[in-house]
Amino acid sequence: MLNRNDSCQSCTDNKTKGYVYAVMTAIACPCHLPVLGIYLGTGAAGAFFAQYFVLLAVLLGILSLVSFAAAVRVLL
Repeated sequence: MLNRNDSCQSCTDNKTKGYVYAVMTAIACPCHLPVLGIYLGTGAAGAFFAQYFVLLAVLLGILSLVSFAAAVRVLL
């Protein structure tokens, strides 16, 4: 039985968190918006994407920069 202070080593590993931040950076990067636009080009998601393209680009850019900074801080 695990005590409160005992936990899985991989769950608390900082490298794992850093890699998660790095993947989040790659997904949220605004340079991938055209690919998402093609993928989501049909349906309600595509209409929302087309309507708020600039807002999405700015928000994803901010998210990408924050997650990049977190990944660099954790991994380096």
